[in-house]
Amino acid sequence: MNTVITIGRQYGSGGRELGQILAKKLGFEFYDEELVTMAAEKNKMHKDILKAVDEKATKSLLYTLVTGSDLRFLNSSLQYEMPINDKLFITQSEIIKNLAEKSSCVIVGRCADYVLRDSAQKCLHLFIYADLEHRIKRICQKYDLTPEKAKEKINKIQKSRKTYYNYYSNREWGNVANYDLCVNTGTLGLEKAADVIHEFVKKATEE
Repeated sequence: MNTVITIGRQYGSGGRELGQILAKKLGFEFYDEELVTMAAEKNKMHKDILKAVDEKATKSLLYTLVTGSDLRFLNSSLQYEMPINDKLFITQSEIIKNLAEKSSCVIVGRCADYVLRDSAQKCLHLFIYADLEHRIKRICQKYDLTPEKAKEKINKIQKSRKTYYNYYSNREWGNVANYDLCVNTGTLGLEKAADVIHEFVKKATEE
């Protein structure tokens, strides 16, 4: 049985970087933007087209009609007419399930906790967060922005992620009930947070 770590994260909390550190400590594969590349190859589309709608929801009537069914069995004509957002979500969901079956890994975003809710693998779902001041400081340094612009960017992207998760999973983004462990990187920092999670994973997967 593989161990799969899924990471939901507030923008600016360092969730991606933390996932990379954790994957290296555990010797696991790591997937984030790589999922967009895989989906582009599978759908024979340019990566930049899919990247523009990655982790962004659509209010598609078509998606509403097929929610709850096994999306792998949608016929090709239906998928052809599907909005790109929905097509990307469905393709990434298939990829995530296949990756989980293939090897132990860390997967960032893309509703992976929801996608793997019925997985036969050992799945541990994390949510990474930090206080707003810490996130603003981090985004200022990373993108050379003013605090005002950084806060604006944080609010915009966080709203988009929340809408995406709530829409495709029908769950509440950031609700602690959806996760096995929530970690504040503002308090711990990325390296110490990775150490805490590493120990948690070892304890949680002990036979």
